[in-house]
Amino acid sequence: MEIKKTFDLLKNVKNTLDFNELQLKRYSIKDGHEKIYTTLKLIENRIDHFTKKKVFKILKTMKLSKTKQVVSLIHHDKYILPVSYNTPTDTIIINLNYFNTDDISRVDPRNIYACMVYGICFKELITKQVKIQDNIYGVITALLTTINMKLFGKEFGLLGIYSTQIPKMKFLTACYILQSMFDIKSKSKLYEMAGSAATFDYQPLIEKLVKTKFYNINDYIHSLNDFKVMPGLTRTTFAARYVRSLTINFLPALEDCSRFISVITTSNLTGISVVPPFIQKFNRAEFEKILSISKRIFT
Repeated sequence: MEIKKTFDLLKNVKNTLDFNELQLKRYSIKDGHEKIYTTLKLIENRIDHFTKKKVFKILKTMKLSKTKQVVSLIHHDKYILPVSYNTPTDTIIINLNYFNTDDISRVDPRNIYACMVYGICFKELITKQVKIQDNIYGVITALLTTINMKLFGKEFGLLGIYSTQIPKMKFLTACYILQSMFDIKSKSKLYEMAGSAATFDYQPLIEKLVKTKFYNINDYIHSLNDFKVMPGLTRTTFAARYVRSLTINFLPALEDCSRFISVITTSNLTGISVVPPFIQKFNRAEFEKILSISKRIFT
């Protein structure tokens, strides 16, 4: 599983941070770990979710520890995402700038809990504490294909006269996920795995396929246009539709597998706005398969 360094759709925003202790301290909220603990203790009895036991175990550790903190509460006005991971200090990052404040009391505690869930999941995936099998690509492919259908299907006739393009879209989506997120370099292996996931005969397209790259999201968008699945689709239109429907926090999930699983896990919570809680409605069966990975992380 590849870890993206930056996100193309977010104009090179970093996936993970690389602050040393002094740099991190510059952005940190004073007594931030205690404020997180106090905020979440207020809603502890109202939370009923499989992530609860691990989240509050970590919170207790944060409360008792006087040295290393697992989570840092920061305000970084140049970083637009609410959650990240700081590699040098091995720290989960919750960034209050996303909520347009530097005061945690102005943020719904349910969103702070959502950031904790997101952060724990993200950290354990990118540090490979939980191993992800490559066959998860089929689940991600199916879920993203369903979401694309919901967001773009009517506009490009995929719900009507051009419905025959759906298997091709699923195949191209699988190619992108396999090459971009799982670094499958062999083209023959790439097409074979993608064809299997999409139940699609790619041989008639092979001459054009070998000239097509799937290394990043821009390549993927270009392929949807070039193979006439969504003719005229641009990066701007693609990103804007996702932001409008699923918020800016879904864009990293389109480029990084760890973010994808973390976003899906977080969306299973109720009453939050960090990520949309209705994603499971797109494809509940595939959504539940992602959650089976999440449950391993929070066991």
